Amino acid sequence: MPLNPEHIIKSFKKAKSDRANWDNHWQDVADFVLPSRSFNTTRAKGSQRRGRIYNTTAPEAAIQLAAALEGMLFNTGIRWFELTTEDEDLNKRQEVRRWLYDSTNRMLAYFDNSATQFSVSGHEMAIDLVSFGTGVTLVQEKDGMLKFQARDLSGIYAKADDSGTFTDVFREFEMPAWEVVKEFGTQNVSEKTRKLAESPDKQDKMIQLVHNVYLRVERDQTRRDSTNKSWGSVYIEVNSKHLLREGGFDENPYIIARWGKAAEEVYGRGPAMEVLPSIRVVNAMARTILEAAELSVRPPIVVTAGTMEGPIRTAPGSIMYVRQGTRDVPQPFNSGARPDIGEQMMEREEDKIQKAFFADRLSLPQNDRMTATEIIERRQQGLLIISPILSRLYAEWLNPVIQRTFKWMLSRQMLFDLPDALSGVQLKINYISPLAVSRRASVSQAFLTAMSAAQTLVQVDPTVMQNLDVDGIFRSLMINNNVDPSFLRTKTQVDELRQQQQEQEEQAIQLSQIQAAASAASDGASAARELGLVGQ
Repeated sequence: MPLNPEHIIKSFKKAKSDRANWDNHWQDVADFVLPSRSFNTTRAKGSQRRGRIYNTTAPEAAIQLAAALEGMLFNTGIRWFELTTEDEDLNKRQEVRRWLYDSTNRMLAYFDNSATQFSVSGHEMAIDLVSFGTGVTLVQEKDGMLKFQARDLSGIYAKADDSGTFTDVFREFEMPAWEVVKEFGTQNVSEKTRKLAESPDKQDKMIQLVHNVYLRVERDQTRRDSTNKSWGSVYIEVNSKHLLREGGFDENPYIIARWGKAAEEVYGRGPAMEVLPSIRVVNAMARTILEAAELSVRPPIVVTAGTMEGPIRTAPGSIMYVRQGTRDVPQPFNSGARPDIGEQMMEREEDKIQKAFFADRLSLPQNDRMTATEIIERRQQGLLIISPILSRLYAEWLNPVIQRTFKWMLSRQMLFDLPDALSGVQLKINYISPLAVSRRASVSQAFLTAMSAAQTLVQVDPTVMQNLDVDGIFRSLMINNNVDPSFLRTKTQVDELRQQQQEQEEQAIQLSQIQAAASAASDGASAARELGLVGQ
């Protein structure tokens, strides 16, 4: 069925209209938290956009939370995830464990490559998530690499079905006429765009474009061409309603993640949106406090009419002339302003904002008398507060990124061939970042607590320790702490080593017994000679 550009543009405008209320809300957030974003206002590039911000608590808290997510969730400088399977017995097989570990290392190195732009796009994505509750990343192959690009939320419009699955993504953007021709070809652009590109005076005129990625309902699954893939892709000139290019993807290239979401809503809600009233209040209070402080430092001057000669000067060292004989001289006006009261009230609102951005949970406890163990436990308890949010971030953001990267690298032979034991086995992602480890800290903590409680029983009867599979516990600890599997011997190697040690111990005992017997015989012979029982 041929595509109808008019139908696509109509669907795009409907999605844009449905997002109008969100644009108003997001613009309010942008004005006070992230002024570099614009949703329903048009601003010149490079213009000063922080004129409404008098208190920087919210912008700083947003940046800190975004940086904390990057550092403790997908920090490319550490191992933040690993490939594994659902079968624990299979995971323990040495050849499987080594392949999973090597593949994970190769993927981590790919993410750490600056050419992929993963780290940069991840930070921009995190900022949008904490500010607007919704972030968008474009994943596509370019220049022989799978690259990641954060897209401006203001130009992204999405539609979802009843189950909440995205079915359409529209990206609205502009390109100069000459670049449109360069990108799509002279024969594919509209006549109007072609003429603009050919004119030296008009080739820089911006052309409004829409990129629509949609879930294909009708397609020939026996064909592998781009127009029969699971996801359709089409570029359209909006004003001329002209189709520029049609293609397709195996998966939706736009990864849309949400911080939190209300039931049956398409877009997400972030910390900044939830605490926007307090952000407005602290900005209004900061402005009022500044005015009150200026009244205290530089109060108005009260002057009786007709008592001054010349203008009133307030600069330091100024000379003012008072008419001769007058008793009234200029006096500062005491307004009674109390900036300190305003600052106390503002501090309470600032605390609300910082708690909304988890600043109190992500920072180290400020207590000099706490031990290192107590600090770690307090930090882990604080991170557990963010735990419910991680499930959505994993499902909507990091899982798709890792899965697509794995498939792409495997298809490009950037990973070793799958071991026979993993043929047909579904792999899963195990997150081992600091935030993820904090979620599982209760397992290790429970074991340590149980061992501490069992110390009394161990002292009464040390044999109770035979109930523990020490080898199993040791290997589990090594695996859970992401130790390189090449550092561990196989169970067969351990059994052989122990057998050798046992044989060496038995040989040592036998040698000791022989030496003891020989020594006893020698001592007996000497004694017999001394008694004359044996001839000289």
